[in-house]
Amino acid sequence: METKTLIAHLPLPLAEKLDALADALDVPRDSIVTEAIANWIEREERQRIFTLQSLASSSIMVVEHHRVIDWADSLCADRVRSL
Repeated sequence: METKTLIAHLPLPLAEKLDALADALDVPRDSIVTEAIANWIEREERQRIFTLQSLASSSIMVVEHHRVIDWADSLCADRVRSL
């Protein structure tokens, strides 16, 4: 698989944790960073799909304005009758 080199500026404490973890697991930093980015992208894509599905389903439930007004008026009328 072809690769592309990216440069990222990490806060020093995060870079030190990455180095320590890579050493402890005897895993290259590149592997950890690649896995982290892949997981982040997958999560963002799932969230985007979920958002689009939610928007699509909410547009199905669109109610005409006058029907909402009629419903709200009926609530007021019911409340007046119960007094």
